[in-house]
Amino acid sequence: MFSGLTAAASGFETGPQGARLVGLGGASTAYIGSIAGLSTNPGLLPQWGDSLLHFSFGGLGQVRRSSYIGQDTYQRTDQELAIQPGGYFYATRAVSKRVSLGLAVTTPYGYHTKWPDTWEGRSVIQESQLRTVFVQPTVGFKLNDNFSAGVGFVYAFGKYTQRRALGEYDDPNAQTSLSASGSGIGLNVGLYGRTGDNLAFGISYRSGVKLKMNTGTLASTGVPARDASLNPASANVSTQINLPSTLSVGIADRITPKLLLTFDFTLSGWSTLDSLKLNVAASGPAPARTLKTTRRYEDAMVFRVGAEYQVLPKLLVLGGLHYDETPVRDEYINPEFIDANRLGASAGLSYQLSRRLAMEAGYAFDYGQLRTARANRTNKAANTVSGNYRTLTHSASVGVAVAF
Repeated sequence: MFSGLTAAASGFETGPQGARLVGLGGASTAYIGSIAGLSTNPGLLPQWGDSLLHFSFGGLGQVRRSSYIGQDTYQRTDQELAIQPGGYFYATRAVSKRVSLGLAVTTPYGYHTKWPDTWEGRSVIQESQLRTVFVQPTVGFKLNDNFSAGVGFVYAFGKYTQRRALGEYDDPNAQTSLSASGSGIGLNVGLYGRTGDNLAFGISYRSGVKLKMNTGTLASTGVPARDASLNPASANVSTQINLPSTLSVGIADRITPKLLLTFDFTLSGWSTLDSLKLNVAASGPAPARTLKTTRRYEDAMVFRVGAEYQVLPKLLVLGGLHYDETPVRDEYINPEFIDANRLGASAGLSYQLSRRLAMEAGYAFDYGQLRTARANRTNKAANTVSGNYRTLTHSASVGVAVAF
């Protein structure tokens, strides 16, 4: 049976969607220093409502590496290096004194897990990848001099692939693989306000997105003819991956003319990802069937704090800390994507090359707590490999901000 997706409070989110936001630790619900905040809080959009056309774009990269020590063998296995690529594009423009339009194209969810083909848990997972793209056209309204609101329509596309060994056969080439893709829609709304010259607040809600993947394929190789009805060479498959809703609240406080502090709290609705069901169509002698992997996640919280300091007239430095709470209980840990409570730190900078052009960069490091998984042979829907897991995550981004 296929293993299913695993998540933390930020889970398989790829992190803040912008180089400057990466450096800030993601505390951007009330941060107007970068138009990349559009994906976090659409209510910020009117704050960039001048006569200029603003763009921000760049690349993102993330490496998550987990190590495993077997419960019985005490043998250590490290994941192979796999980079999860991503990127972002933002554009904003005011169309009147009170109305602004914006567009955000981001890659907010995804991961790439790759264990050695011969590792102890190869019959649970060998390799898995999820990639998503969110397109969010947005309209913002300036309510008065101190308050603004925005709403964005989200169209999401995702592709999910996975492969594992068929451990019940002696043939080391016996494998089964899954590939599916699909789309979903959602909504992102937000509010921004200032209570004075130095203190601002923001609140936003992004609905969950149901990625309906109806064009998938399940394939098997190296299977004896006698078992063709159990593992057919090829079959159509459909599934649905529920991406969580997020409720974020943040404040930004300009402590001095050079120093800005930001704080964010986010509640992620991971409880909608209760299980992964694969609806496999009939193929030859193989009847139609449903494969289910239980997860039973709980909603979880993220706490973020960021700082921005003007070192030189053209140079800003950024830093941040964050803590992600996991919604996954020990009995549902899965090596497809190892999940744990995580503590992270970040740093970044923005250099103004000219009045309308800036280069931005950010880096973040996450340290996951040790997790211990125990396989329950009586519950095949909770597929795992007994042992201890530790995960470290590196994220980096480089981008450009420009106005015309």
